[in-house]
Amino acid sequence: MLKILKMKIMKTSLIKVTNVTLIISMALLMTIVWSCENVKEYTDQKDNIPPGQVSAINVENLHGGAIITYSLPSDNDLLGVKAVYSLREDGQQYEVFSSAHRDTIILAGFPDTNEHIINLYTVDLSRNLSESVPVTIKPLTPPIDLIRQSLKVNETFSGVFCSWDNILEENIAVSLYVDTIGEMSLNDTYFSNASSGQYSFRGFENKQLSFRVEIRDRWQNYATPLDTVLTPLFEEQIMGRDPLGRQLWFLWGFDNRECISRGDNWRTLGSNADFTVVFDHILFDGNNWWANGDDAGYLRLFVPGWPSNDNTYGFPSYFSMDLSSESVYSRFKIYMRARAPLFSGGIFTVFELWGTNNPKPLIPELTDEDRLANLRYWTAWPEIGGTDEWKNDWVQLGDYSLVLPSGATMNNDVITAEDEQFVRNGFEFEIDPDKTNIPCRYLRFVLKKNNQAGSGVRPFAQIGELQFFGSLVN
Repeated sequence: MLKILKMKIMKTSLIKVTNVTLIISMALLMTIVWSCENVKEYTDQKDNIPPGQVSAINVENLHGGAIITYSLPSDNDLLGVKAVYSLREDGQQYEVFSSAHRDTIILAGFPDTNEHIINLYTVDLSRNLSESVPVTIKPLTPPIDLIRQSLKVNETFSGVFCSWDNILEENIAVSLYVDTIGEMSLNDTYFSNASSGQYSFRGFENKQLSFRVEIRDRWQNYATPLDTVLTPLFEEQIMGRDPLGRQLWFLWGFDNRECISRGDNWRTLGSNADFTVVFDHILFDGNNWWANGDDAGYLRLFVPGWPSNDNTYGFPSYFSMDLSSESVYSRFKIYMRARAPLFSGGIFTVFELWGTNNPKPLIPELTDEDRLANLRYWTAWPEIGGTDEWKNDWVQLGDYSLVLPSGATMNNDVITAEDEQFVRNGFEFEIDPDKTNIPCRYLRFVLKKNNQAGSGVRPFAQIGELQFFGSLVN
């Protein structure tokens, strides 16, 4: 009986709780319905009242433009300030907007140093405009004219070399026109914003031609063209053998082992073939890596671990050549070893190229200290206090980094189809354009990094073919 009574009490309580919940739910529903019926549509408040004008205006004239600063009005609904102006007398109007969180407008693109009227308007949230406030600016010399003043054009191998200063790093286009049929026609256009710009337009015969170089900016402002008559230099491949097939290129100092005293101790691995044989029959046999297959030269530098004599490996490593005669150089190409997977063969990705006709002779090595003195002069190895002093006596022909089109630099990076074609075509590097007129018989590579990942990487390269272009001097 007691159990039944308890059950009735619990049932009654549950009914009461349920009723209370139902009442609360109905009340909330009625509130929501009432609220929905009384919702007011929200929109930005609109008015037809124009905002106040800017005041306390200050102008700082710039090259090709100006910076205008001002004080904003106190309108609560202010959106910003708009400048309306024309760059030229053609009347085409431009607009620049600055928000109400700033007190500055920057103008650019003016083609002259004349006075220009800029109309400033404030804009509010209702898109009302204030009365205009005219401001006069007087830009300094346009950047395009500054660039034109520094433009230099001279002949180079199979073309013309252009250089200029662009200290403001403006986006410009440099176009070359050539007269081949009695009138100027566009040959090529190079785009740049480099502070020190340079570019070689190539593909011309070794004959006198009329050229025109034209510079424009992104506002279609054109500088005065530069017209000149030049004769592009003759370019040929500098061969490693003479017409009779005799070898002309040598690893400098390999035969008498002087190369070791310069830190140039290269040899082949695998077959252990004599370096001179590989150098002659592989590195410049006229076949690129695709033709050679896995027969390409496999070169590794053994740093002479003296005095510890432990065959230590290290960067920088050095590779010096004697080309037997003086030449001026325009560019060179390096082909990798044909190895699978592609780009897994060793190749240097950061290196320098130096040249000279009069290298300093070695100190006769009568003592260990003599050998150390040689290595200190010819290397930068910290273990022996290397100074790289030889660089003071040579001319740097270029400083290079090898990056595939995808951005890959290591052999474990993802290689794209474009990368594959890039590797098969050989890696081409240009000599610094202002050094293409310097004759050199001796060339020296300073090798700083290769494409092998990880720390403690051994400085080695697997080169299938090495080609130089320019012209023989004697």
